[in-house]
Amino acid sequence: MMQSRTRGISCGMIVALCLALLLPGAGLATADEPGPVELLEDRQKTVLAIVEQDPAVLEDTKRLREIAYEYLLPHVDFMTLSRWVMGKHWRKATPEQRQTFANEFRDLLLNNYLRSVTEYRDQSIEFLPLRNLDGKNKVVVHGLVDQPGGPPVHVNFRMHRNTDSWLIYDIVVEGVSLATTHRSMFSQQIRDIGIEGVIAELESRNAAAWKEGTSPAP
Repeated sequence: MMQSRTRGISCGMIVALCLALLLPGAGLATADEPGPVELLEDRQKTVLAIVEQDPAVLEDTKRLREIAYEYLLPHVDFMTLSRWVMGKHWRKATPEQRQTFANEFRDLLLNNYLRSVTEYRDQSIEFLPLRNLDGKNKVVVHGLVDQPGGPPVHVNFRMHRNTDSWLIYDIVVEGVSLATTHRSMFSQQIRDIGIEGVIAELESRNAAAWKEGTSPAP
């Protein structure tokens, strides 16, 4: 049952929603500004307004990439995400390897998910009260995605506070973690071809995606 419901929510929906979170006008969550839930709600309204005004944006991969790099990616903690994905191999990696892996992993996620962003249609999300994990600096924002003709899908945004901003470090859809899913995949690859081999493969796939204007195969 979980598998069928997970398939019901598209990667494209998640990407479109994440773009919504961090488009122009998003303020940092300080004592005088909205907290994580309010921030997510505001970003959802922003992206829906943009899509309604210009539906063609969902078909324009170049424009979506520009929006993501300028407004989304700086607000996702890819170093924390990459540390979790690499697991025990993170300790063995040099600072340069860590940064390069984080950059290439970021681009891989963006390229793969942009392929299905056009699937974002007639879906909305209701954000529920957040759950604190570590005092005031780590929270989970729970959302229910309403799908026409199907049951709601549970989405958790794991966020933590870094200096003066809230950053997303994982997204969990129906119990399936983005970080955990990729950790299983990369753990085996690193054992097979090493950290440098994985980085080289990521660089090659991302370069091909940019050159062809398409996305690398998952």
